[in-house]
Amino acid sequence: MNAASSQPLITTIIATYRRPAMLHRAVRSVLNQSFPDFRVCIYDNASGDETAILAAEFRRQDSRVEYVCRPNNIGSFANFTDGANRVTTPFFSFLADDDLMLPHFFEVALTGFHQHPEAAMSILTTIRMNAAGFALGAPVLQWPEGLLSPPAGMLSILRFGNPDLPGLLIRRKVWEELRGWDEMIGATCDLDFELRVAARFPVVVSKQLGGVLLIHSKTITSGACLDWVWPSFPRMANKLVRDVNIPPAARQEAAETLTRWLKKNLVTRGMIQSIIRGNWEEAEKAASLFLQECRWTRVAGIVRPVSAVCQRLPGMRWTLQALLAARASVSVIRHLGLQWRFWRYSKMLTVSWVEPPRSQL
Repeated sequence: MNAASSQPLITTIIATYRRPAMLHRAVRSVLNQSFPDFRVCIYDNASGDETAILAAEFRRQDSRVEYVCRPNNIGSFANFTDGANRVTTPFFSFLADDDLMLPHFFEVALTGFHQHPEAAMSILTTIRMNAAGFALGAPVLQWPEGLLSPPAGMLSILRFGNPDLPGLLIRRKVWEELRGWDEMIGATCDLDFELRVAARFPVVVSKQLGGVLLIHSKTITSGACLDWVWPSFPRMANKLVRDVNIPPAARQEAAETLTRWLKKNLVTRGMIQSIIRGNWEEAEKAASLFLQECRWTRVAGIVRPVSAVCQRLPGMRWTLQALLAARASVSVIRHLGLQWRFWRYSKMLTVSWVEPPRSQL
């Protein structure tokens, strides 16, 4: 049994979503860390399944594991946020129960902090994969490496994509200063927090691989969820535009980029995917928002007749779904280079014990 340090340096918060098999894999990925001075806190959101039994077994094997079971389901946002607000260690990280932390994540992330003590976050590359093990992206590989002074980190998020939670080690004092995630943002509160941190504080970036983010049908980022788009993107843009500490040119780029993301997601998530799932009310709402925010009457006007046709002819919904599937296949082909580079990590998605690979890259 591993003895817990009297004053651990890092806390990892694992929030459960009724996926005990995946939870086993996630916890193992933390316990396999080459840096041992941490604790891992499992927050069971009133799952009512075998999560408690699994957590008890881990606690018997390793004293660094802690377990909290909510009496009621408080929602994923509150589950993560409450866990972060309880952190007493200098650094902490988030890990969803379906994601993975690679064995040298803590070691590499702490090296970044030691080299640049002014950094608010230490960011490692995360590889995004689907359940079949196909690579779907790794945005941080396109970022500049090393210490990024503000607002360079914010601009890297806007230009290349945001880092994922399995690749972030956060300084607790910064979480407290910014008051954590903004509940009003909704499902993209982690993106909003990353933008606010990188706009105001230095961050240190490593292109070494730190985690695997699993994207599947039940993740927020993959589904048809209008709440993921609205009103989160306008609120994020408004906060950044009003921050006088950010240079005017950077504020303008933030507003333009977030508006572009809003348009894209209103079409794909709000309109097309809602039609495919037969959620006509959501599709209509997305069309109205598109007209309101983007002033594009032609695009918004197409949705109503398309919805009407799809309601009368269900085969049209299958056609739209096939088009989206073809688009997803193109994405997989576009990332074949990543697939070749990181193929060894795909096997981690099918095993419960994460074997440390021979090399990081």
